[in-house]
Amino acid sequence: MAHEVIDFEDARLRQHDHIVRGTAADGMIRAIACTAKETVEEAHQNHNTSPLVTAALGRLLMAGQMMGQMSKADDELITLTVRGDGPIEGLTVTANNRGQVKGFAHHAHVWLPLKEDGHLDVGAGIGHGELSVVFDRPGIAPYSSQVELVSSEIGEDLTNYFVLSDQVPSSVGVGVLVAADTSVRQAGGFIIQLMPGYTEDVVVMLENNLEGVCSVTDMLERGMTPNDMLNYLLRDLDYEELEVRSSEFYCGCNEERALRCVAALGADDIRDMVETAETAEVYCHFCGRRHYITPDVLAKVLEDNG
Repeated sequence: MAHEVIDFEDARLRQHDHIVRGTAADGMIRAIACTAKETVEEAHQNHNTSPLVTAALGRLLMAGQMMGQMSKADDELITLTVRGDGPIEGLTVTANNRGQVKGFAHHAHVWLPLKEDGHLDVGAGIGHGELSVVFDRPGIAPYSSQVELVSSEIGEDLTNYFVLSDQVPSSVGVGVLVAADTSVRQAGGFIIQLMPGYTEDVVVMLENNLEGVCSVTDMLERGMTPNDMLNYLLRDLDYEELEVRSSEFYCGCNEERALRCVAALGADDIRDMVETAETAEVYCHFCGRRHYITPDVLAKVLEDNG
């Protein structure tokens, strides 16, 4: 009798937030999918976001995580910025290719009426504006591009970005389901792209598969994993999983970085705080953490800097 070999480390990883990267149609399709309930919930807790902002920021966080998987450089950072004339005003997210992401909303406590279908009105919260994407690698000048928002619902805007900026036909789906107690019930997404050399037959099959697909959160509510989603969306296209990677909300701010921020104020300002026994406060917009630098530590900063 054959026995199934279980990779317990892999099984443990898939119980938490993770990203799956795969391919289909003999390399003509690139596919990425993620589940990010823990990531989006941490952002919600860090910033005390309203359900509307949780959904908007969560969608962009997942987009950053998945786009990070397209980079082969460990030290490259991708920054997604949404600016709009709605009450949220803007969202900023930074991600790397290790599944780590951080982000914040300009206004975290925006509340708007639900849409007629009962869903959160992310588009109205963001309003008309633009999406900016910046690729930043040490030693190389940052590369950036901007596109106008087409719906402000994030998924459609990223689809438009890939087509206009990268000339890559793509389908992007990102969704966040917020529970009645404002916690995150489900969060996940996918990016499916056609690679150079694709055939018309593949396009037709993919379009048929994507036509009428239910929302990402509906798929997650049905118990589907990221790999399940890609198997479903790429059915009959010979989908193959290539890699699974853990993902998380991660901010690298710490006391050392806070000290560097204070040191940048200049000797005169630091000296004033020391003389008045004032404690410096450094606030991180990305994770909401506050770092406090006491007068004795400030005095040592002055001493170290001459």
